[in-house]
Amino acid sequence: MSFGPNDMSISTHAGRAVRYSFYIAGTVAFALIAVAVVRVSSFFSQPSIASSKASFQINAPELTRLSSTANAARFSGGWQNVLQYGQVYDRNTDFTLVINMPSSPDTPVVRDYSSEMSSLRPLLRTAYTGMGRATTYYDLETRFGPVRAANFQINSDGQIKLCVSYLSRFDTTAVYLKGWYCEASGARPNFHTLACMIDRISVKGVLPTAAAQTFFEERMKRSPRCTAEPVSQTTDTRPQRPPRRL
Repeated sequence: MSFGPNDMSISTHAGRAVRYSFYIAGTVAFALIAVAVVRVSSFFSQPSIASSKASFQINAPELTRLSSTANAARFSGGWQNVLQYGQVYDRNTDFTLVINMPSSPDTPVVRDYSSEMSSLRPLLRTAYTGMGRATTYYDLETRFGPVRAANFQINSDGQIKLCVSYLSRFDTTAVYLKGWYCEASGARPNFHTLACMIDRISVKGVLPTAAAQTFFEERMKRSPRCTAEPVSQTTDTRPQRPPRRL
C-alpha cells in the first residue's frame, strides 16, 4: 500500500497535534502544582497589612509576670496573630502562640508537624535542635480540641533551654494553632501546663472570618479540660498466622 503526499501531510499534522496536546497538558499540570505551592506557602510570604494589635489573649498565671508583645498580619492566604510572652534568649520562661485563620476555611489541608515547626524558626531566631530518638510526643486535650506536642531544645548564644512545640488538631479548617513553650534555663517543660495555657486562650476582638469567630465563641463556652497523655503506638498483639497454602 502506498501513501500519497496528502496522506503524509495528514500524518505529520496528527503527530504534531499529539505532541502539542502533551505540551499543553504538562503546562496545565505545572500551573496547578504552582498554584497549590503558592497556597501552601502563602502564610510565609510578606504580609500586606500588619499591626501591633492582636485579637487574642491568654489568661494564664504562668504568663502574667512576663513581658508580652503581639502583632497581627494579613497574608495572601489569610490572617495570622502572634502572641509572645518573654524572650527565647532569656533565662526565664517564654511562650509563643501563632494563630492562623485561612481566608478559604472550607479547603481541607493536612498539616505536617515537621513542616509547621520549621516555619517557626524565623521566630525562634536561634539554633533549633531536635531530640532525635529521644523526642517525646504528647496528645494534649483542650476546650478547643486536641493538640499534638513534642519536646525539643534550643541553643541561644550558648544557653541551652528545653522546650515543647505544639500544633493543633482541631476538627475545623477555620483556624489552627502552633508555637512553643520553654521553661527557665535547665528546667523541663510540663506538657500538662502547656495544655492549660492553650485552654485559657480568649478572644478580645472581632476576628477576620466568621468561621473562626464562631469556632472560638462556641469553644470558649466549654468547661476547662486541659490534659496531657503520652502518644502511644498501638500494635497488633495477636499471634502471627501461618501463610495459607494455595
